[in-house]
Amino acid sequence: MPVIMNGNGIDMASQVYLQDGVVAIRPFHKSDLKPAYAAVRESQAEVYDWLPDLRDLTESEVLEYIAAQPQAWANHEAYNFIVLEHETGEMLGGCGLTQINSRHRFANLYYWVRTGRTGEGIATRAVRLAARFGLEFLKLHRVEIVVALENRPSLRVAEKSGAQREGLLRQRIVIDDRSYDAVMFSFVSGDFG
Repeated sequence: MPVIMNGNGIDMASQVYLQDGVVAIRPFHKSDLKPAYAAVRESQAEVYDWLPDLRDLTESEVLEYIAAQPQAWANHEAYNFIVLEHETGEMLGGCGLTQINSRHRFANLYYWVRTGRTGEGIATRAVRLAARFGLEFLKLHRVEIVVALENRPSLRVAEKSGAQREGLLRQRIVIDDRSYDAVMFSFVSGDFG
């Protein structure tokens, strides 16, 4: 489905839906509340250390997050996606482009997959779809993935997705007042061309 740009960013009415035949990503809808909340609750132990924003979320907080997405898109603040199984529509996780730097035209890409579906290559596929969205539709020059050196599953996803490993960034990530060294990966214009 085409992505329609307007003066304020992406038009949510266009119903962005990107898929690769196995995995799909699209903006959150209000109807995603129950499956998103269930996926977050299922995955608490695995995402707790690396995605503190997902910790102990209540159903009302998930609803607030979903309700805030159209404005975040319209303001070019963040492009957060639900990750779905293309065939069934099952909620698999989330990903998104955040920390958008309009001047230098880059953004950060994050991702997570619900515990019951890890190890299937879902995150790798979602990363590639989100990176392409950033580079091709948003016309970013660069999409960065910054992963704590200790987060081995996420490092594997970044590597398998085809992102270019650029180097080690000392004390780049702070979670709960603890600093972590991180690895910088990136996609740039032309990587999918």
